[in-house]
Amino acid sequence: MTDVDSLIVNLAKELLGEEVLDVLQFLLNKKIEITDDEIANELGVKVNEVRKKLYALADQGLVSYRRSRDKETGWYVYYWKVNRDQINDILLSRKREILTKLKTRLEYEQNNDFYICPEDKTKYTFEEAFENEFRCPRCGSQLEYYDSKSVREVLERKIKELEEQIEKETKLGANKSG
Repeated sequence: MTDVDSLIVNLAKELLGEEVLDVLQFLLNKKIEITDDEIANELGVKVNEVRKKLYALADQGLVSYRRSRDKETGWYVYYWKVNRDQINDILLSRKREILTKLKTRLEYEQNNDFYICPEDKTKYTFEEAFENEFRCPRCGSQLEYYDSKSVREVLERKIKELEEQIEKETKLGANKSG
């Protein structure tokens, strides 16, 4: 298995779980376009099960299909393949999604004061703590002020790292296509 194939398998596992890997591995090994019927026959599973997995993989951009009409039946036939050449775009897109989530979390940390239960370590916003008279709603312990400076610093560092990676990869992609 190539590095790109391993990357695709790991990404699929992370995004969709183990259940799609049989179909993905099969497509990776074939290295050609193949119909969902052929995949189902060779794997010995129902075609609907294969299609469900293929659509999940396609939603993540990991596989794609070409559609053609069967002259005899008039039905559409779908030919599936792995998007090896688009893996960098997929990864870049995932990094942008993560960056957005990290920025949202940083904004939340910056715009709120927090209190924490010394017993169960549950963190509450000022509003939540105030509503509960600065007592833990679970155990009744006195809530303590929580300085989220270290959390903000970690988020800021991760955001900076991701922004630099995205910028670098975007420039590399532009150089390849330009």
